[in-house]
Amino acid sequence: MKLLAYVGIGVVALWLQVTLAPYVSVGGIKPNLPLVTVLVLGLRWMDPWLFVYGAITGLAVDVFSHGVLGVYASSFFAVSFLARVAGNALYENNPLFTALLTAGLTLVEGGIAVSLFKLHDPGVSWWAWMLADVLPQAVYHAVLAVPVWWVIGRLERRLKLQGRSGI
Repeated sequence: MKLLAYVGIGVVALWLQVTLAPYVSVGGIKPNLPLVTVLVLGLRWMDPWLFVYGAITGLAVDVFSHGVLGVYASSFFAVSFLARVAGNALYENNPLFTALLTAGLTLVEGGIAVSLFKLHDPGVSWWAWMLADVLPQAVYHAVLAVPVWWVIGRLERRLKLQGRSGI
């Protein structure tokens, strides 16, 4: 059942990313909804499918972003691992905690992605990209993590899925 939940969440996140995200950008910063779902699920669910979900979702973002193939797949995979580790060590089932960790892990994912892009194009300014795009996006993701946390909690209860909180 969780596998179907992963597929459904991933499809909805990608659909919203392609259709809605360009219209809800703030100051030119678009949210990365698939990343937010990877992070929130990583904090909530103790499931080995999380890493597969992170890599496949990142690959889908690579395909739709017309960037270098594999950059987001690698960074989403790595950050899904970190989200699970953070979830194991620190998780509290509340929206504030989820928002703060989502912001921090977005910064980590952005750092990984920018570093991988820099390998392909050494002219990329790492700090400029981090300060101009990744930092504002981390704040935006912290705000978006709360409704995503709430929706996933509702999904857990409706489908009787086992989250980290034992719901």
